[in-house]
Amino acid sequence: MEPRQTKAQLLDTVRTTRADLERLIAAGEDRLEEPNAFGPWTFADVIAHLTGWRWLSVARMEAARDSTVPVPPWPSHLDLDEDVDEINEVIYAANRDRAAAEVLHDSRESFDRLEAALAAIPEDDLFDPTRVPWLNGRPLAAVIDGMANHFYEEHAPDIRAWLDGALAEGRTS
Repeated sequence: MEPRQTKAQLLDTVRTTRADLERLIAAGEDRLEEPNAFGPWTFADVIAHLTGWRWLSVARMEAARDSTVPVPPWPSHLDLDEDVDEINEVIYAANRDRAAAEVLHDSRESFDRLEAALAAIPEDDLFDPTRVPWLNGRPLAAVIDGMANHFYEEHAPDIRAWLDGALAEGRTS
């Protein structure tokens, strides 16, 4: 996705990403706990994975709003660039035994908090690459773009293909 240039566009990105995910959830809601839908993961596990990473976006936006340093939602010794597989395993382990309804509630709460934090940050701060030193020269807007790109580029195509395959096999969603 192209980087956003206004706060309104960033808010629209959060809302659109949420709506698109909710449409996919609605299409597969009767299959949220189907085993081995995505490798060893269920559809609910994929939603929990997306939510786990979104909680990092929430932590970053809330920290920027509150002029603090974000605390990642996983052990702090894990590096975002070097330990992606381990972070994914931490997210999976924390959520694999949760009911789908809890996973969905968590997903929705993360979107609520992300939108609220984003709305509370002055527009100029969102595009200033020097605003928060812990983003290493990237603007806060990159947090929102990264969240959306993670969904649209890495997971939405697989979810759609899985749903389309189920429909092609004659299952109802």
